[in-house]
Amino acid sequence: MATTTQPTIDAQENKRQLPEILRRLAHIDWKPYALIAALQVMTAFAFLANSASGVSSWFDKFPLDDGWIHMVYARSFAEHAQFWYNPGIPESGITSPLWAIVVGSAWSVLGAFGLGIVATAKLLGIVLAISVGWLTMRIVWQLSRQRRLGVFAGAFVALEPSFAFAAVSGMEVMLFSLLLLSAVWMFLQGRIRTTGLLFGLMILARPEGYVIFGIGVATVIARRLWRRDRLELINSEDVRELVALAGPTLLLGGAWAIYNYGVNGTPWPNTYLARHQEMGLVPLGNISNVVQGYYYHLSFFTGAAFPVTLFAAVVGGIWILRTHVFAGIPLILLPFGLTYAVALNQSFVSDAWNFFTRRYLDAVIPLLIILMVIGFLRIWRKFNYWRETRAPIDQREARIFNFGLNIVFAAAVVLPFIALPADWQRLSDDYSWNSKNVDDIDVGMAKWIDENVPPDARIGARDSGAMRFFGNRFTYDLGGLNTSDAIGRQPLEFAEENKIDYLVAYKSIYFDSWSFAKVVHSIEVKRNTILAGHEMRVYAADYETTIAFVDSTIPLDDDLLKRDVAVIDIVDVGNGAAMPAYSESAHAYRLEGAGAVVERSFRTQLSGFIQDEATTFTGAEQFTVKSVPGALLVVAKRYDAAIRGTLIVFANGAEVGEWVLAENDFFFGVDSFDIPGTFIVGDSTVLRFEVVPLPGQTTGNSFMWWIMVEGPVADRTGIDTIDLGDAENSSSRVE
Repeated sequence: MATTTQPTIDAQENKRQLPEILRRLAHIDWKPYALIAALQVMTAFAFLANSASGVSSWFDKFPLDDGWIHMVYARSFAEHAQFWYNPGIPESGITSPLWAIVVGSAWSVLGAFGLGIVATAKLLGIVLAISVGWLTMRIVWQLSRQRRLGVFAGAFVALEPSFAFAAVSGMEVMLFSLLLLSAVWMFLQGRIRTTGLLFGLMILARPEGYVIFGIGVATVIARRLWRRDRLELINSEDVRELVALAGPTLLLGGAWAIYNYGVNGTPWPNTYLARHQEMGLVPLGNISNVVQGYYYHLSFFTGAAFPVTLFAAVVGGIWILRTHVFAGIPLILLPFGLTYAVALNQSFVSDAWNFFTRRYLDAVIPLLIILMVIGFLRIWRKFNYWRETRAPIDQREARIFNFGLNIVFAAAVVLPFIALPADWQRLSDDYSWNSKNVDDIDVGMAKWIDENVPPDARIGARDSGAMRFFGNRFTYDLGGLNTSDAIGRQPLEFAEENKIDYLVAYKSIYFDSWSFAKVVHSIEVKRNTILAGHEMRVYAADYETTIAFVDSTIPLDDDLLKRDVAVIDIVDVGNGAAMPAYSESAHAYRLEGAGAVVERSFRTQLSGFIQDEATTFTGAEQFTVKSVPGALLVVAKRYDAAIRGTLIVFANGAEVGEWVLAENDFFFGVDSFDIPGTFIVGDSTVLRFEVVPLPGQTTGNSFMWWIMVEGPVADRTGIDTIDLGDAENSSSRVE
């Protein structure tokens, strides 16, 4: 007897649900969504089409070399399902593995139709930015019950130039922002499981996701405890909710931490280890720099608009807290949490940021717009309340009162948009110039490497994204971002240890002074808006070079050697014990804020090579030297010319003046300072030098001190002098 299989209840339910979904989609008013999408596409194309630099940046350029780093890993994931920087070697050089997965997966499909990986990344950024605009609109709808206000908020997101810049940058900003907003929306609706999944994905999009996760967990715990009507620490319902919220984060974040541990021995990605700076638990100064450098220059918050929009955002936050209580806390606290997380990790300047640093916080822009828009709505309703309750009885006075309120509100609403045209012009021009800079130097140098160096050559680079993507050579990231073994290492020491054949870096006295290399190629840009330098050089290394080291006691300063002076004392800092008369102990040498003793071997300005040791310090150095009473004392110092700073000079406790150490074309610098005879009262003088580091530096350093008097003084007094010999006399050795 034949039998027929009846549809299951689930199958029947699914059949009923599908027409229901289609019916709902058919009744959606798509015009607001289309408007926001159109605005976002227009703003994206405004950046892509800008040719202020002479060329546009459609789908073949990035405004930051870090975008190329993402493409290296995205390409690796698409081709091998691995995070390889160099072929076959796992690395953790990305702070957003999820972005590499998304771009790589999309490109593995779209690439079959001829779409390049850069175009894929930029199109994904635009699509995600549109989604962020839509989600902003929906959140404002839910909070305000005002559809038109939601559309305005979504449009504001599309019109914000910093956000539009990030959308076509090739970076993970849009992905992180979408996950951030999605988590806020789900939390507002009480969908804890979905929120937990979004938290977990957020960890893989940006490491700051851990702070957001912490805010979410703390909010859930606080809500549970607040609503408890009996004394009970925890119950099964609490456990289920916390597991639903924290489980995905612990699972996905734990998996990423395990991967990192397998690569670099820590749970953190290389980027965190290479760039992290200890800022203290409450870095108020750095937080102030973040506010001044970033928030104060956002279009809706800049200039005179800052206090107005800030006030509106505060009003919006207070209203959300009063009406949604715990469900609204993440929306209010996330801008603070992200600001704190960024300020905790590395030092920032208070000047206006470029995209290199803006990208860390651009994801928060939609949250600020939500708070601002809700705040303006509450202010408007408060004004309407005043019209009804506080307007004068006299009709004429009432009209004046209402007109005044309207003017105040209109001015407040218009202020955030005043800077918008100028910011659009400035940032779209920056996008064009940034992209050209990166393409001319980073991409251009990588292509030169690909065309001109042997296939088995090993490359060392500081800008390591385009270099690996286009250079097609085994590449060491000397900054450590993509080479964990290089983290915390001096680049040249690491290069010598690994026998790097070609070192690619921006022109600096540090690399120009390298004993084993010569410049074989360079690329220079006239206008630089994003790079670490104007000129990038290729240094070809020859480790078989015979290096002739000149005696390290010779000043090797042309101007100093031309003066009629006689050396009467030497302080050999760091390795003075080799010559007792020059030692630190022989001169009562002491440091304040003593650091490490380091050895360096570098080319000097007189085409010689010196190997010398030095001490580093953060405060001051003091020592006693020979002198001639009443006679001019000339002090000369060998120093690391990359860490110069200013010295406050004291003689026998009296301040002599400031000594600004001279710049130098090579690593070892030598400069001199004259101390008038009025400060010299005996045959020995206590010298003290307090260091004032250059901006962004923290230490001073000393390799060697020479103490001199004028030649006639030495002849007249018969004081013992030190014959340094001819600067050409040298001893050779092979490195």
